[in-house]
Amino acid sequence: MLQDAVAHYGAGRATEAGTLCGDILTANPDHVPALHLSAVIAFVTDRAAEGAVLLNRVFSLDPHHGPAFATLGDALAVKGEHEGAVAAFQRGVTLRPQDAGLQVKLGVALCDLLRFDEAETAFRRAIALDGSLTRARFNLAVALGALQRPVEAEQAYREVIARDPAYRGVWLNLGNALTDQKKLDAAVTAYRRGLAAEPDHPGLQSGLGAALYRQGRLEDAVVHYRRAIALDPDNLAPQRLLAMVLHELGEREEAVRIYRQVSARDPSDHVILNNLGAALFELGQVDDAIACAELALALKPDYAAAHTNLGIIFEAQNLVEAAVAAHRRAIELDPLYAKGHANLAVALRNAGEIDAALVASRRAITLDPTQPLAHYNHAHFLLMNGEFEEGFEEYQWRRKSKMLSDGDPVFDEPEWQGEPLAGQTLLLFAEYGLGDAINFVRYVPMLAGSGGRIILQVQPALVSLLRSMLPDVAIFARGEPLPPFDLQLPLLSLPRIFRTTVETIPAATSYLQADATKLARWREALSGVSALKVGVVWAGNARHKGDRQRSLPADAVLPRLVTPGVQLYSLQKEPRPDDAPVLRSLGPDIVDLAPTLGDFADTAAAVCALDLVIAVDTSVAHLAGALGRPVWMLCPYALDWRWLRDRADTPWYPTMRLFRQDRPQAWENVLARMSDELTRLAGGERELLRPHPVAR
Repeated sequence: MLQDAVAHYGAGRATEAGTLCGDILTANPDHVPALHLSAVIAFVTDRAAEGAVLLNRVFSLDPHHGPAFATLGDALAVKGEHEGAVAAFQRGVTLRPQDAGLQVKLGVALCDLLRFDEAETAFRRAIALDGSLTRARFNLAVALGALQRPVEAEQAYREVIARDPAYRGVWLNLGNALTDQKKLDAAVTAYRRGLAAEPDHPGLQSGLGAALYRQGRLEDAVVHYRRAIALDPDNLAPQRLLAMVLHELGEREEAVRIYRQVSARDPSDHVILNNLGAALFELGQVDDAIACAELALALKPDYAAAHTNLGIIFEAQNLVEAAVAAHRRAIELDPLYAKGHANLAVALRNAGEIDAALVASRRAITLDPTQPLAHYNHAHFLLMNGEFEEGFEEYQWRRKSKMLSDGDPVFDEPEWQGEPLAGQTLLLFAEYGLGDAINFVRYVPMLAGSGGRIILQVQPALVSLLRSMLPDVAIFARGEPLPPFDLQLPLLSLPRIFRTTVETIPAATSYLQADATKLARWREALSGVSALKVGVVWAGNARHKGDRQRSLPADAVLPRLVTPGVQLYSLQKEPRPDDAPVLRSLGPDIVDLAPTLGDFADTAAAVCALDLVIAVDTSVAHLAGALGRPVWMLCPYALDWRWLRDRADTPWYPTMRLFRQDRPQAWENVLARMSDELTRLAGGERELLRPHPVAR
């Protein structure tokens, strides 16, 4: 009868098994095997109290009944009494040391208590007793992963797959172990193998999204996060991750919507609140952004990232001291917070504390050597200090940052490292702004003897200007079809290739020339003006990330430059809405040349017909310097690395004078000094046109 009862139970017929056990116990109330099986049946049919009574009866009759301890452990584990479950399984293992199944149960219970090192021992004993136990190998892999031993975990999962490639959860866990090792291609393959069998598995969809995100395939990651959410709408984890990826992709409105949904369902999530604040700030909703960061800090006062976000917002509001204080608070709370140190470095730079900024920046990249933006900013600090060798190496990191390289040309051909070209074709291309292209095109003639063909791709406005300078170089406007080429390199990487130092900057007085015909027309047009002819640019591209520091309103600059004996000419190609009334108010003291300026070839000819250019740090200042024309530049405090520190001259342009701020945002003294020197220049002190290479 007992054998029949066991057979029924094994076949899933618990009622029939229970009936037979009842018949046995009616005939023999002390029949231990029947009591034990009855207890098991009671537990699995949700009659835990009855099962406990029956187990107690077993133990009273046979205190060393090993299987009963296994049943007790199972019952306690179901109730969440994990300590008791472990004790029961340990007693069972002592009584039945060759029982591999009991070892597995003990290991699982130990995992429930996060005692993974002991669990590993139990699973390994189970495998030693019975090498066919796939479950033991799977659970061993889980324990190894929890012990931060992903290489061993990966191997254990692969052993499971070798025995049973359809084992539930193995592809998900293998993918996770591979992701932990940054084996992202292999992780993507594992998740996809799992999805081939279970396409509607939300965990696999979410895991694949995470691996794709870490590969930089953000749009693909979004697809799989959306699928995971559709499959499991109640799971907030993929929703949080989707919002973060959308945020990084610049889809701020949708990111804000999802952040709000997640926050509504989990108001205690300080991370999401802080991220919501960051996205709102980027949308210009500053007050709401501050409120979110402060609410995140109310929930978790020691949350460093929220202090960092406040610091970033304060910087945008030009609250320099408050920004530095917020960033310092972030790293006080978390001294190992790499992004906190990186943001502190930027804030210190904006506060004029360059040496301290360099220290903070070094700390940031020491803590996290993988962050492109931190390396990029560190490059600026090094280059500003004249440490060109290390600085230009760090500057390479700009190519690894989506934010920094977004919109720049991307090519699949290998990047040139300075080796002989030997008949190959090299494409050089412009990044960033027009001023950068003008500044670094000086290196192109240095490739004349490289043994290869050179193609140069630049912004359309520069093509006609550069063609006369580089007759042996094929010049194309960005957007035009390019001929085949073998290698490629951005212009801004040429200083690294040529191992440029401050002393070896190629600084020919004029490496650009104006078109002779256009220049003759300009000289003819201005021939009747006897006054000092001064071109002025007071603002750059409003989309430049540093525009707030470098550009000035017209009414702050132009009236200060109106001087007897000086005729002002506006070279401002893109006037801002408030500029027109200022120009009108100055009447004949300033002539607006912008309507006559097409591309940079036109601007170059106009500049060469003038006596002096006064400009903020923008492309026209670079153009005047490259043409060898006298140029006075209004120089923000520590904004651009190429102007170095504490110099009134620059090794990049021998004819340029720097009128530097002595502290951030302090333009008044700069404008007053420039106005005074312009008056002296108009009075005949022509030596003021040229820089004196001394620090000030």
